[in-house]
Amino acid sequence: MQESEYHAMAALEERHWWYRSLRSRVMARLEKEARRLGRPLEVFDAGCGTGGLLVALKGQRWISAASGCDRHPVALAYARSRGLHVSEASVNDLEIGAGCFDVVLSMDVIYHREVKPAAAMAAMASRLRPGGLLLLNTAAMPCLWRQHDRKVMGGRRLLPGPLRRLTADAGLEVEHLQYWNSWLTPLLWLQCRLEALGPSGAVSEAKAQAPAATTPAGQPAQVSDVQLPPLGLNQALVLLLRLEASCSGVLPLPWGSSLMLSARRPETGARLSVAA
Repeated sequence: MQESEYHAMAALEERHWWYRSLRSRVMARLEKEARRLGRPLEVFDAGCGTGGLLVALKGQRWISAASGCDRHPVALAYARSRGLHVSEASVNDLEIGAGCFDVVLSMDVIYHREVKPAAAMAAMASRLRPGGLLLLNTAAMPCLWRQHDRKVMGGRRLLPGPLRRLTADAGLEVEHLQYWNSWLTPLLWLQCRLEALGPSGAVSEAKAQAPAATTPAGQPAQVSDVQLPPLGLNQALVLLLRLEASCSGVLPLPWGSSLMLSARRPETGARLSVAA
């Protein structure tokens, strides 16, 4: 990702409606897994970014240890400034070996253009204990490709079929795969169509009026496309996605801007893939 996006992420991920909604879904699934095992979890965040999710996990009684990795020095600087245990590594080059984690997280990582999805999936699967859980989120639906994807160096928006095949090729068994942020998807699709017509003056104006983020050293950062909406709108979007999540078991979600996958490493018998 461009450096400006890491500065925006660090500044906004505790408050922004999208990050809060993603974190809520992840936390609910992890708490459920801890109840299933009857003990706290050891968790690894592959491509942890600036560490916002790891910070949230540190205070949970159902987490015994939480660590992660990232390859970008700015992301690592933010994460380490928060006292997190993170290492410098690309998800493409994670060491293949005996699994030692109950859960591996992958939040919008295989989406990026520099990531090799098959290699990353195989490496993340190898970090799981037998019976361990991969919880992965990724940008979805190629028809939603827009300026923001280019800004954050996106490489692909996936559909359920290709993501299922990647998961199976890595030796994992899909437990749950579902779109989310579905109710806002028609608006995102309209934004894509409007962007295709030409540059938007409104976007430039919003950037000019946005408060500047700062780096860990206190230096001004480049302005990101990601901005915090007005407080009332931000909270309304959080509540909307919370309602969507509560209805997801009974209402069909045939589309969405994101896909969330839960997949499990088999307890015994199956060998994991090692992708080149």
